[in-house]
Amino acid sequence: MPNPTGKNGNDNGTCPPDDVLKKALHDYAIKGFPLADRLDWLSKEFGYHIKERKLRQLNAKFGVPSVRKPPPLPIATTIVAQYSAENLSSRNGPATIQKKIAQLEKILIPRDMVRQIMLMNDPDGFDIRNPSRKPVARRKGHLTGAGTFQEIHCDGHEKLSSKALQLGAVGIDIYGMRCHSSGLIVSEQVVPNSRYGGRVWRQLTVDGGTETGQMRACHIAFRQIYTPDLPLDQVPAFVALKSSDNVPIESSWSNMRDYNGRDLKAAILLTKDADKRYFNPLDPLHVNLFNWVWPKIAQQSVLEFKEYWNHHRPRRQHDKILPSGEFPIKVFKFPKNYGLKHCGVKVDMEVVQHLRGTLEKTKEDCFRWVSDEFDIQAQAAYEELRRPELKIVSGWSVFCSMLTILRDMD
Repeated sequence: MPNPTGKNGNDNGTCPPDDVLKKALHDYAIKGFPLADRLDWLSKEFGYHIKERKLRQLNAKFGVPSVRKPPPLPIATTIVAQYSAENLSSRNGPATIQKKIAQLEKILIPRDMVRQIMLMNDPDGFDIRNPSRKPVARRKGHLTGAGTFQEIHCDGHEKLSSKALQLGAVGIDIYGMRCHSSGLIVSEQVVPNSRYGGRVWRQLTVDGGTETGQMRACHIAFRQIYTPDLPLDQVPAFVALKSSDNVPIESSWSNMRDYNGRDLKAAILLTKDADKRYFNPLDPLHVNLFNWVWPKIAQQSVLEFKEYWNHHRPRRQHDKILPSGEFPIKVFKFPKNYGLKHCGVKVDMEVVQHLRGTLEKTKEDCFRWVSDEFDIQAQAAYEELRRPELKIVSGWSVFCSMLTILRDMD
């Protein structure tokens, strides 16, 4: 019987343009989403409601990568060997190496293949069942929460500070923010000093460092303006805990160290080798150049970890009250699927700018590593080198090349 409407009885919504749909499907595959999750994302992001069979057809049409169709073994071996060699601390197992390659190279290699290549290249290089590895954090009981943006845990990470590196005055602090209920890392930012301090969350939880006063004042102001119906004595806007009790953010630092934090620190400290000595802490030019090169590498490293963590599937914990065994990004984006609520509070950005103006230091001051004059000189030297990639393993090579050019400028 003819069907003049052209509809099949199901309202699939509006299919996005091919270029948009192709990009989304490739992105879902690279992030490791199962097919069922990809259907959820298509529905959430584009209002496009299809079934798994149609999704498989679209994956084939757009050449979406799959672990079932890995690159040839010689190519896979080269890529895995490269990322294994860059893991200076040997803390990454096959699953992490697999995720790094997918995230950074857009290439999917089965975990078993990654493991076999790693064993083939270095049979004694790793053991993912090493019993000597300590848990990332001491548990303080079961975490509970009402939903995303209800509580954000904040803390500074000082494993690359001047005290930790012992390279004179130079150091790289990192400040992070993590959602309590979803486990999603909201922000990872390298800063000259981690003690400076759309939506806001109901409660900020910190460890009581020197940034506490300004953060407390600003967040309480937001709450009083936008949520006057939530009494501060019953639903606090700000909580300061002991560092050991601020479990969600503290555990993320341990995970980051295993992912690439130890590699970053080991690479920086190569300058302490007697036959290298790239860095002279008493030379102002060395100090300025360190502060131009290495914070950029560190920022890229923490963003890589953030992307990895938010799109990885953690181990399922059957006794955990909050969602477990799910991608943090999925819990954060679809809280209702897990019995949670979105607790964020919409704010006026003009109010944000006004409150920011009451702080002692501007945003630019807090994030400035070098003077504007030196930044211009360093950028010119970097351009002269044709903008080499700033990576953990090449940091000192770029540093030395730029140093030569900057000395010639004087």
